[in-house]
Amino acid sequence: MRRFFLIFFLTVFAWQPASAGINTEKVIMDHNKKIKRLVRTNKALNGKIEQLEQQQRDSSKKITELFNLMEYKKSSTVVEQTMMRVHEHNKKAKKMYTNARSLLVTDQYDQAIVLFKKYLDIYPDNNHASDAHYWLAKTYLAQRQYSLAKNTFVAFQQNSPLHHKYANSLFELAKVYVELKQVEKSKNLLNSILKKFPSHRVANRAQQLLAKISPTKQANSEPEQLN
Repeated sequence: MRRFFLIFFLTVFAWQPASAGINTEKVIMDHNKKIKRLVRTNKALNGKIEQLEQQQRDSSKKITELFNLMEYKKSSTVVEQTMMRVHEHNKKAKKMYTNARSLLVTDQYDQAIVLFKKYLDIYPDNNHASDAHYWLAKTYLAQRQYSLAKNTFVAFQQNSPLHHKYANSLFELAKVYVELKQVEKSKNLLNSILKKFPSHRVANRAQQLLAKISPTKQANSEPEQLN
């Protein structure tokens, strides 16, 4: 830039008439001083521009950090609210399940059935859903509603093959088959229990029921007489 101004002024003075009597050397020195001042001013302005640009970058960074913090707080609030809703949901579900079990053990079967069905309708994926399914079937059995008990036990077994009450449900279903006069189905199921769960505590009960519905055949022939 300094070089440009110097060439410019030299060009201008080159066109001045010689008779003007201008001290060219002094003029050049004055203009050199002006050029130096302009250069210093230009450097100062460039420095300020760089500072402003750095401030802008810092501000943008702070804005980004603030935005991220706001998003984090918002997400944290959403997570916290969701967890509170889940906790409240589980609390209500557990209370309903506990009330239904209490009705069952106090032989209030009609009310227990209503509450177990309501629980499964509202909380089908809750922790105690499989338990509620099993106890609903047991309640039907206690009510001697054998067809409903059978269907409910079968559904429980299909949905919860790893449940700790699975072997018990097979035995209860065998009892239902006896009541429905489907003795062969009951025998097959009891034999299956003895084969698959020989060490389970329900195996002894299964053996007793099997013996009860499968009495030994009486001999038809008379003893041979001695000569």
